[in-house]
Amino acid sequence: MFTGKLWPVHPHPYQDELLSSWLVRIAHANGEKVQSFCHHEFGSKHQIWNRDIDRLAPEWLLAKLSEKTATPIERVRQTTLKRYEGVLFDHSSLSGIKKWITPLRIYHRTRKSHGLQFCSECLKEDKEPYFRTYGRISLYTFCPKHNVMMQDRCPCCGEPVVFQRIELGKGNEETACDKPLSTCFNCGFDLVDSKSEKAVFWNNDISKRWSLLLSGMQENKLTKYQSEQLVVLHQFVKLFSHGVTAEKLLVFMESKTNLTIKQPNPNLRYFEVHDVRTRFQIIQCAWWLLLNWPLNLYQAWLEGSIRYNRLLKDLEKSPDWYIESVENLKLNYKTRQRLYHSLNK
Repeated sequence: MFTGKLWPVHPHPYQDELLSSWLVRIAHANGEKVQSFCHHEFGSKHQIWNRDIDRLAPEWLLAKLSEKTATPIERVRQTTLKRYEGVLFDHSSLSGIKKWITPLRIYHRTRKSHGLQFCSECLKEDKEPYFRTYGRISLYTFCPKHNVMMQDRCPCCGEPVVFQRIELGKGNEETACDKPLSTCFNCGFDLVDSKSEKAVFWNNDISKRWSLLLSGMQENKLTKYQSEQLVVLHQFVKLFSHGVTAEKLLVFMESKTNLTIKQPNPNLRYFEVHDVRTRFQIIQCAWWLLLNWPLNLYQAWLEGSIRYNRLLKDLEKSPDWYIESVENLKLNYKTRQRLYHSLNK
C-alpha cells in the first residue's frame, strides 16, 4: 500500500475524461493492475467495479481521488455523469434506465450491453488514449469534431469497451499495465486502429441543429429553446423506439424521405439501450418531426401514424410551444381535412 498524502504518480483527468478511464490510468501509472490497486487503496470491503461508477460513484471514492491526486473535488465530480444533471436529466437514480444515458448492464463485473462509445479519430489524436463522458450519452451517435460515427464495440470481435479488464489473464504485472486503454480486453485489437465512417445526415438542417445542441451541451451553454428541444426530442425518440407506434411512424418516415429505415429490435424497450447506428437513425427521425414545426408533426398525425395521447404520455415539464401545437390536434373533422389538403398541395 502506498504511503504519503499523494500517490507516487497522480495524473489529473484529461479534458472530459470519464472517472473509470481516469482511475484505470492512475492504477497503471503506478505500476499496478486495476483490481490490485483498488484493493490496496480502497480496501476489500469497497467493491468498485461491480457497479457503474461513472454514474453511481460514491462520494468517499471521489474524495479519495481528490486527496491522493491533488485534484479539486469539483473537477473530480466532472468526471462522472452527474455533470449532466440538470442538463439531460433532473436527478440521479440508483437503478433503472437513466434518460439520455447509455446503460452498461453490469453483471459480475462483465458488461451485457455496448454502453460506452468512442470516436476512433479522437483516440488517434490523444497522446494517451482515454474515454470521454460524452461516450455515455445516447444523443452522441456521431463525433461533431470529426463528423464521423461513434463506435460502441470492437470492430474485430464485437465485444463492448471494458478497459478495466484488459489486464485479466496477464500474469506479468508490468506487461499488463503497459497496454493502452484503447486495447480490446477480449481480442487485443487497438481501437485506435478502428476504421472511421463518415456520418451521413438526411439534410443539412438536421446536421446543423444536432451539432449545435451537442456543442451547447458540452459547454453547458444551452439556450432555453435548446433545453426545451431536448425534452421534445426525447419524447419523440421514445415513440420511434418500441411498439406499434414506432412501426407506424417508421413506415411514415420512409414514405416522406424515400429512405429504407430499419425497424429497431422489438425486444429493446428503451431508446438508450439500442446500438449506436439504430439511435443515429431514430434521432434523425425525431429531428425531422421537429423541422418545419409543427407541420411535419401534423402530417404524421393526419396520416394516422401517431395518436394525440401518445404525444403527451409520461411527459413532464413540457415546453409551452409543444403543448400548444399538440393541443391544436383536437380539431374537428372538417378543420382537420382542410389542414390535410393544405399540407398536400
